[in-house]
Amino acid sequence: MSLTLAPSAVDEGEALLWVALVVGVALALVPSTYRWGRHGVTAVHEAGHALVALLAGRRLRSIRLNRDSSGETVSVGRSGGPGVVLTLLAGYPAPSLVGLSGVWAARHDHVEAWVLVLLVVLGGTLFLLRNAFGVVVMLAVLAGLVALRRWAEPEQALAACALVSAFLLAAGLRGALELFASRVGANDASALARATHLPAAWWKTAFVAVALAAAVAGAWVLGLQWPAASG
Repeated sequence: MSLTLAPSAVDEGEALLWVALVVGVALALVPSTYRWGRHGVTAVHEAGHALVALLAGRRLRSIRLNRDSSGETVSVGRSGGPGVVLTLLAGYPAPSLVGLSGVWAARHDHVEAWVLVLLVVLGGTLFLLRNAFGVVVMLAVLAGLVALRRWAEPEQALAACALVSAFLLAAGLRGALELFASRVGANDASALARATHLPAAWWKTAFVAVALAAAVAGAWVLGLQWPAASG
């Protein structure tokens, strides 16, 4: 699937790209659409935990995606140390980093590779899901990625990648900010506080900083990299 736009379609394709970006951000800001899209964000969040746990040498036991858009990834290994800290750290930055990579892919004609990597990583988590709702959510996400890879025209694939990426960047920042308003004690920040003896507020701030940096980097890629990518 080649995503190179013909010269006559560049203006139209660029306009479609910017519309998709605006729509993606809007979907993360509107409560009704965010409530549904957040399940996909949780899937990416838990996949981030799972991937880093494997890279840190831990053994994955299960993943759950719940109806309230919360999730849980259980891994087995040492009860402390860098592996635990890295695994706990991976969740909240994952949507923002995936969104940033998608923006870069859209700008540099690598949408097909981006979709393929997501299919492999998210598809691998499917076998670890332990609740029916989680399986339904993951199958829906994977079905969308398969449809994008197999049947989307180049302009459509580019716009879809931009929309999803913008949504993940905005939703990643929103989710990190929501940690400060959460009264629930059990979250990644509180778990990191127990593992490192640093305050949970410190980790919440770190999550917001990463999400904000990813959003700024995404804007930089959009604003400055397009001429080099399309010229």
